[in-house]
Amino acid sequence: AVHNVPEGLAVALVLIPRGVPKFQTMLWSICTSLPQPLIAAPVFLFVEAFIAWEPLGLGFAAGAMLWVCFSELIADALKEVRLLVVSAIIAVAFLTMSLLSYYIDLISP
Repeated sequence: AVHNVPEGLAVALVLIPRGVPKFQTMLWSICTSLPQPLIAAPVFLFVEAFIAWEPLGLGFAAGAMLWVCFSELIADALKEVRLLVVSAIIAVAFLTMSLLSYYIDLISP
């Protein structure tokens, strides 16, 4: 699916500069997505049993994303770009996502 493209790209961006051949890099990129279809059927079968745990899982995922953003992405950006530029980009990204979320809520039935 489309959401796997950044994952495969992240793998390739690490392996190619280290001299891993392109074909082998492609195989490793594909291998990172293999567990998803393998676990999809069992998850579908047991989703009702674990629906009560959904908020915990979503909260954990959100916390992990925030941790990566603040401890790695923003820290790395600040090494390359001034604080004002990073702050402006964060503000524009937040505003854009808020507007998109509002628009989606507006058009959803």
